[in-house]
Amino acid sequence: MNKLRVLAAYGHPDDEGQVTGALARFVRAGAEVTLVCGTRGEAGEISDPTLGTPETLGYVRELELRAAMAQIGLADVRLLPYRDSGMDGWEINNDPRCLHMAEPEKVTAELIAIMRDARPHVVFTWDPTGGYGHPDHIAMHKHTVAAFDACGDPEAYPEMGAAWTPARLYWGSFGMRRFAAMWMEMEQRGLVPEGFDPERKERFEKAMLEPEPIISLIHPCADLAPAKRAAAAMHRSQFGESSMFMRLPEDLRDRFFGEERFYQARPAWPEGAEAEVGLEQLAALAT
Repeated sequence: MNKLRVLAAYGHPDDEGQVTGALARFVRAGAEVTLVCGTRGEAGEISDPTLGTPETLGYVRELELRAAMAQIGLADVRLLPYRDSGMDGWEINNDPRCLHMAEPEKVTAELIAIMRDARPHVVFTWDPTGGYGHPDHIAMHKHTVAAFDACGDPEAYPEMGAAWTPARLYWGSFGMRRFAAMWMEMEQRGLVPEGFDPERKERFEKAMLEPEPIISLIHPCADLAPAKRAAAAMHRSQFGESSMFMRLPEDLRDRFFGEERFYQARPAWPEGAEAEVGLEQLAALAT
């Protein structure tokens, strides 16, 4: 796997949590790994006012992202020049500097330039829903897929470098249903004494009715759980001591950090095919 090159593209610092175990596995095996982040997460919450202000949060979260990736030995972190759009329906969604407001061809070109420079065999990104509908997650999905599809065409964006064709594209397939089930179980155990606000509760209940997403790649990573937790802990501005993730009991924490699931979008995964387990087979893509 030491000849394999991997690229992951997400919207905000801490989004990479859904693939941290895989990135850690690749890094430890000697693969070249690049992480691209579309924004600096300026619109995120601030768990502790001593950690930052709305004016400094983007800078803080970039440092947190780099510190998180340092926990797994990933040094090649690249950020695009866009602002966090905030949650769907927020007023700042309309800020022309935001990622989801950016000209699609411009973002696609920037991602192609990075892909042609890093020359990845495997690319990871958000699923079409962005996990839970975040405008930047959805935008990053669309732009990454467009860049993946055009990267190998020498007539597309020739000014962005020599054409390169990545072999596979995956997006996260963990599913909001699994998140919702975990949070609802915490509430049933009495671990959320304050309860969920009605909007969040409604979102969880709706997610529980959704079908499980299709899975084509399962990455068992219980052995990497300590590294994943160490990386997540670097995002201090987002995950304070009172956050839900910090309150996970050991059994749910092991379940959450112990497995990653993905869907192979390129080439198209055969309908009804059994999911692959582990990442070792991806090494063949570099030969």
